[in-house]
Amino acid sequence: MDERKPRFSPRRALFSAGYYAANAVYQGYMSLFYAGLGFNSAQLGGISASTAAAALAAQPGWGMLGDRSQSRRKLLCRLSLLAAAALPLALLRRSFAAQLFTAMLFYAFFCALLPLGDAILLEADGGAFGGYRLAGGASFALSGAAVGALLGRTGPEYAVWIAAGLLLLTALAALLLPESPGKQRRERVGMMALLRDRELLRMLLFLLPVQTTMGFFYTFYAPYFQELGGSSAMLGLGYLLSSLSEAPYLLLSGRVYRRFGAARPMCVSALILAARWLALGLAPSAGVALASQLLHGGGFIVMSVSMAYWIADRVTPELRASGQGLLNMVAFGASRIAGNLGGGLLAQAVGRDRAFLAGAGVCALALCAFAPWAFRKKEK
Repeated sequence: MDERKPRFSPRRALFSAGYYAANAVYQGYMSLFYAGLGFNSAQLGGISASTAAAALAAQPGWGMLGDRSQSRRKLLCRLSLLAAAALPLALLRRSFAAQLFTAMLFYAFFCALLPLGDAILLEADGGAFGGYRLAGGASFALSGAAVGALLGRTGPEYAVWIAAGLLLLTALAALLLPESPGKQRRERVGMMALLRDRELLRMLLFLLPVQTTMGFFYTFYAPYFQELGGSSAMLGLGYLLSSLSEAPYLLLSGRVYRRFGAARPMCVSALILAARWLALGLAPSAGVALASQLLHGGGFIVMSVSMAYWIADRVTPELRASGQGLLNMVAFGASRIAGNLGGGLLAQAVGRDRAFLAGAGVCALALCAFAPWAFRKKEK
């Protein structure tokens, strides 16, 4: 990680703001759109798992292309435009097969935006990376709350158009990022070179089951919240609270990383997530489920930012886009497939509340396996 004095640039922060605003709408409200079409928990899980499969298939190619591209920001702009164009196809046909195809097409482009943008920002302003993520978190909060209030008076199908419009703005914001050509020229290496790093592999294997529980949350929290009696406006307020809860860590993320590294904060994050899923699984009302969103700031954002810093430090310049892509494949690809397919079937069989309780158990078991090594290793 770049340890120079942070040089936060509001202009560069616009990309993070645009991406997270669009993600707040897609991640928070598309499940309501699918539920409105009459899809059950297993089908909701299948659609989310299909997007993760698309990310898993597409991400290696985007990572290698980013590492070799003459202009990463132009590549980022094009991918944002393609994602914006794909999303409204969901309104053309409402069958399960059509929605499955559209979701996969959209996510094949969308999955590349965050790792490619992170690679550019970490290379240009590594010390200010927490500030850019904070700008994204604030945008996520405002977008989620505003759209929640709007959809309460209209309908979930409007979420599609809003997310597409925000992605168009994200494409424009990508052009404001610094020019960042890929570093690979003669040699041709890919993600398999990264997987030879045993320490990286160990950390990703810890991230996988924990993020699997987050994958289930992103798909099933909204319909579960409404089952408990919550409204769309309350749901938006919950997303606002979750985003605001990230601010303290993001303001201090660089210092936390330099002091403790990545593995130890990740352990604390897994413990907080276990408590969060326990609270959700036992929640007697929408109010308790709403309050559980305050634990969001100590959860996956700590893992993802710690790993992003660590990868920027660990891997060679020729593989930085691929390294961030590999993180994205685990965090939003393989884990989403497991979380949505397995979690969807579990929720269909025993209920969403018990599925959240199972998530608490998964986090606890992963922590027991990883923590001894994490606290024994020496941070460089």
